[in-house]
Amino acid sequence: MEEDPFVTDLSQFFESFNNGSGEGNEQVENTNEGVKSIAKRALSAAKDLGESLETQIAVIQEHLEAFPTEKQLNETINVNGEEIGNYLIFTKGEATLKADAETTPDDAEIAEDLSNLKEISGDASLNIEVNPTNKLYSAGSAIKDLKFRIKATGNVKIMANENPDEAPTITLYYTESLSIGLSFCNSEGDGGKFVIKEDANYSETFTGDEFAAATNAEDSDELIPDLFKPNITISVKVYDDNDQLKFSDTYESIDEFITAFSPEEPTE
Repeated sequence: MEEDPFVTDLSQFFESFNNGSGEGNEQVENTNEGVKSIAKRALSAAKDLGESLETQIAVIQEHLEAFPTEKQLNETINVNGEEIGNYLIFTKGEATLKADAETTPDDAEIAEDLSNLKEISGDASLNIEVNPTNKLYSAGSAIKDLKFRIKATGNVKIMANENPDEAPTITLYYTESLSIGLSFCNSEGDGGKFVIKEDANYSETFTGDEFAAATNAEDSDELIPDLFKPNITISVKVYDDNDQLKFSDTYESIDEFITAFSPEEPTE
């Protein structure tokens, strides 16, 4: 059976994306170097989206290196107009990252072990719209149209306690809205479309001790998701060729959504 050109092209793109970071997966301690290493790997992988990103990434890497001294970030990535393989394009692709830190004393660099950090706060945003290029409509693919949208914002604030023996207080907030629409048609002319929408939000304040307890516990795989569990709603709608609604349902968690569309285990 001949492979679908759209699926093949997208698979090749993401394969090159995953292989393009040039960084290993070694574990790094939770220090300035660890934070910078994680950021570098993410930024390095992003270079695969296009040569126009290289200058943006290089500048951000320089600023990350200087953050322990400058204690300030104000970064933007823009991939508007960048193609994703041959058949998709970022009609909008923008991300921002801002961060500020305060130390004791005020003019000190951030210590390697973060022991002199008084406060650190950060804000991030993501705004992405992906649409097909004109090439998709003549590619002979079963995928006839695809639209992807995501908007997300978030912020975090970590405040050291006046008593250095007590863990800092962490406040985390984010909100996200995502939608995917896809229409398809097989070789016999049968098709339809489905639309998936997801909205999520999270707001919580907890201590560093609570975070450490969750990450270090034997059942951390259960405690960490509980600590960061968002309010989430996922809706799914399926239409036939005549735009008649054939299926509609709403789910209150990712697990519920996955379970709904997972094949049932055979019973003995």
